[in-house]
Amino acid sequence: MIKNNELREFALERWQSLRETKAKILLSESGVEPLSIRELKEIIGDPILEDDFTIGYGWTQGSIKLREAITEIYQSKITKENVLVTHGSVEANLLVAISQVKRGDKIILEKPNYMQIHGLTEWIKAKQYIIWRKSENHFKIDLNELINLIRKVKPKAVFLTNPNNPTGQYLNEKELEEVYQEVDRVNSKIIIDEVYMGTEYGDEKFRSIVEIGFENNNVIATSGFSKAYGLPGLRIGWIIAPEKEIIKMWSLKDYTTIAPSKISDEIAYKCLQPNSRRKIMERTMKILKENLKILLETFKNVRKIKLYKPNAGAIFLIEFIDRKNDLEICEKLFNDYGILICPGSTFELNGFARVGMGQKPEVFKENLKILIETLDKILEN
Repeated sequence: MIKNNELREFALERWQSLRETKAKILLSESGVEPLSIRELKEIIGDPILEDDFTIGYGWTQGSIKLREAITEIYQSKITKENVLVTHGSVEANLLVAISQVKRGDKIILEKPNYMQIHGLTEWIKAKQYIIWRKSENHFKIDLNELINLIRKVKPKAVFLTNPNNPTGQYLNEKELEEVYQEVDRVNSKIIIDEVYMGTEYGDEKFRSIVEIGFENNNVIATSGFSKAYGLPGLRIGWIIAPEKEIIKMWSLKDYTTIAPSKISDEIAYKCLQPNSRRKIMERTMKILKENLKILLETFKNVRKIKLYKPNAGAIFLIEFIDRKNDLEICEKLFNDYGILICPGSTFELNGFARVGMGQKPEVFKENLKILIETLDKILEN
């Protein structure tokens, strides 16, 4: 809990920041393999930037052409006035949290999850109600439990991550519609982090919340280039919201980053041109589908570790059978062998770990083999 009104340490990000530059085998990353400049030139054309491009301040809310390109991602009647470009999706989530939640507000959050919103709203002193994704349900949300909680609490907002990090599960179109109908019925808002949108390889259809209830002015979505697009270094994210809320968050942005990088804004715009975006997403899905086959094949004869098969994203969960000391296991894995994965306890999920699966397939295959062999040694003791 918070002491002296301090913002709690972001355990997952601290874990990675202190170790990722020293790791020999990096399996903590949660996005798809980043694009190289060579690959980017092949996709969007050469030069990436023209010689007369000036490196000045950009548009504080994002350039008009980029915001218009973002609207084209969604099958919804949104305009550029419903878009705010941010410094990655992490700033998008920050602006949403501090603009939409006040002290004492009732909100519903899910766990396990990326813990940014949890830490921020705890700091704000909102009243949090938690819906747990349970391992016995393969970490899928219990829809009846969530709907009953919405009816009971009547929260100001319901926060979800869809697809979810760290579980790789997602609410399909029908499930999300059911949740939205209940949110709308109790005059609440639904706020969804959709940064993994476009990485679904499950059989069930995915749909953005923007395409389900945006016209009722109670929907906010965040996303960005870091996970599905393989472009985390651009540091470009965005918020989709009613215009009134966008204006409020744009004003708050004056206190944070002011404007996105003009260079990143231009490259992001080029990446969202229909042909370029198609090629980027095809690359993403080719990597993820191949790595999923490798993952399932590799785990066929593993005994001491349980795999929870993901349906989306570049991540998966493992459980250490009969062991709850995930932090100790992951520390030993890193300190003695130079292999970095993320302890489940950084998601308040003891006995588990999150592993990245976004690397190039030939690299992932070898690294996964080494990881399992090394964990097998550690778990023998």
